[in-house]
Amino acid sequence: MRGLANFISWLFLPLFTPVYGLLIVLFLPSTPTSFLKLDSLYEYPFSVKILYLMLFLVFIVLAPGLSFIVLRLNKTISSLSMHDRSERITPIAIMTFYCIVLYLFLLYQPKEAYIPTIIMGMSIGGALASFTAFHITKIMKISLHGIGVGALAGFVFMYYTGMESYPTWVLITCFLAGGVVLSARLFLKAHSLKEVTFGYALGFLTQMISIFIYQIIVQ
Repeated sequence: MRGLANFISWLFLPLFTPVYGLLIVLFLPSTPTSFLKLDSLYEYPFSVKILYLMLFLVFIVLAPGLSFIVLRLNKTISSLSMHDRSERITPIAIMTFYCIVLYLFLLYQPKEAYIPTIIMGMSIGGALASFTAFHITKIMKISLHGIGVGALAGFVFMYYTGMESYPTWVLITCFLAGGVVLSARLFLKAHSLKEVTFGYALGFLTQMISIFIYQIIVQ
């Protein structure tokens, strides 16, 4: 069981969950409630979908991941798992930085590039969650896995609220996956129930709020 819990923890590293969210909305069929076909990311050209994925892989996975490895090599952190609460502050600050850089990169693209508001809101939500977690971590070891799976569910939920039809099982699976991941973290005694609950709520709510407000502002 411990091996399975560790596997689940690595599979759902917080760095990976934004990419999982993009894969879901980009490659699973959905029909928008509006008359605009391109309100569904599924309808975007394959080359554009790959571009979005590459951007998130670079800014949210590779860049932070390499930064964490450097921190490990210079012994700023004792392990990549960052079991000690005090060791998490610098990595979370780095994650916040890269989320902001990603948002600014998307923001200053030419108008003809047309970046969907849902993706813009997602990047802001990531920055907001990381920034909040940075301050919370000073007093509590909030679950980063909880934030990751909460953000995944929040992003997919907000995207599907604008769709007339979508694969319902996917949304249900996102919520179930969150429960499995949080259970794995509790089984490994990496966090308390309070820490995983706060983490999940933070990830979910920051995505909901950021996407909702951003869509209102843009419209």
